[in-house]
Amino acid sequence: MPLLLEKVGLALKRFSVAPKDKILVAVSGGPDSVCLLHCLRNLPEPYALSLHVAHLNHLFRPEAAREAHFVEKLVQDWDLPVTIEERPVLEICKEKGLSKQEGARKVRYQFLYEVAKKIDARWLALGHHADDQAETFLMRMLRGAGADGLRGIPEKRDDFILRPLIDCHRDEIMAVLSSDNISFVEDPSNKQPKYLRNKIRHQLLPELEEYNPNIKETLCREAALFASENELMHQVMMGKIPQLQVESSPNLFAFDIPSFLSLHIALQRRFLRWGIEKLCDGRKGISFQHIEMLRVGVILGKNGNCCHLPQGIIAKKQYSKFVIEKQNLGDFKNTREFQIRECQLPEPRHFPSNTVVDFPEWKLRLHISLSLTPPETVSPCKASFDFDKIHFPLSIRGWQPGDFFSPFGMEGQHKKLQDFFVDEKIPKEDRNRIPLLNSAKGILWLLGIRVDAQFRTTERTVRTLTIEMESLEEI
Repeated sequence: MPLLLEKVGLALKRFSVAPKDKILVAVSGGPDSVCLLHCLRNLPEPYALSLHVAHLNHLFRPEAAREAHFVEKLVQDWDLPVTIEERPVLEICKEKGLSKQEGARKVRYQFLYEVAKKIDARWLALGHHADDQAETFLMRMLRGAGADGLRGIPEKRDDFILRPLIDCHRDEIMAVLSSDNISFVEDPSNKQPKYLRNKIRHQLLPELEEYNPNIKETLCREAALFASENELMHQVMMGKIPQLQVESSPNLFAFDIPSFLSLHIALQRRFLRWGIEKLCDGRKGISFQHIEMLRVGVILGKNGNCCHLPQGIIAKKQYSKFVIEKQNLGDFKNTREFQIRECQLPEPRHFPSNTVVDFPEWKLRLHISLSLTPPETVSPCKASFDFDKIHFPLSIRGWQPGDFFSPFGMEGQHKKLQDFFVDEKIPKEDRNRIPLLNSAKGILWLLGIRVDAQFRTTERTVRTLTIEMESLEEI
């Protein structure tokens, strides 16, 4: 154990942890957190840390009660104070529309912060280690990430969260537990192949080790390089803020477009992500395609260009100013006002294919792709159009008196939407809720109902624009 203790001690020195500091240690009962607690309580002088253990039962699995009992017994044997709680994470995930893993993480951190505040802890220690770092790097690379994502798991965050084992590998941890005869519990979900991290741990990494036996060290080194370069990039970006004439409030972020365009493209992308993050809870759902959509499709477009992003974000060009707003959907109490709001889509040629655009007020998500292949099978929720017949820009809006289109199947005849609704027996109260895909030359699609025949694909179609709709309420 001396080598592992030495690594933990060096980490605490880097973190500026002082002797007798109070540290809250998150302990799940697994080998990583148990080893972390074991190391912290056995640190040599000058450290004589004040430790407090926290464990949260997510009520996910039948084994959870046994794990909580194990942690309780362990800290009793080691004569340490402990806080153990239960929270219905699945119910919270359902209520807030979060995935199981994301919801568990949010609830867990909230619990840890609450306990830390209650006991007046100076630090929160977590058991992430070097293998976690390598897996995280690969996972983010496979999903797509820039320097901010590829920097991996920070060893210290918010001047509060510490990861003393971040330079230690899983083999070292298991060796210490074995040599010191310390028991732990295994989470059976760590072996389930349905999770990406488990696939990387049990399938991809062993495969990569055949090409590079030191692949884990290599990946951790790459993460460290990205971390330092990411920090430098952030410092450079922050130094540019004064010239961008930034306006910022809890629900708005605006800046000067000419000054923005003078930045290097890497700083432009970083600045847009940073601005969005100031309005949102992280950047959930904000992809590279969204950033490019703003940077090229809206900022370089004409005045008035508008785009909707996940988390209720609206971005628009107002002359020489670019404005990003956090939308309060409760503002749209007037149905008619809501109905006629027109939300523009940037042209697909301005951003990568397979782009996702959200329209929160319509509770709608569109998947947009442009290809040189024939159209796929269409459905009420999916439509294909001849790209070269379309006059941009496209927008989503509600119907208005006088609207007409050429419903597919009516041999090119025009029909007023009012008459179409009557013929299709669509109730009046439902008509305002039907989004229309509109172009400069007319309506392309009553989403989920009927496309306009004049924009459909034919055997002469060269470029196919495919749009698939999805309800945000079902995601």
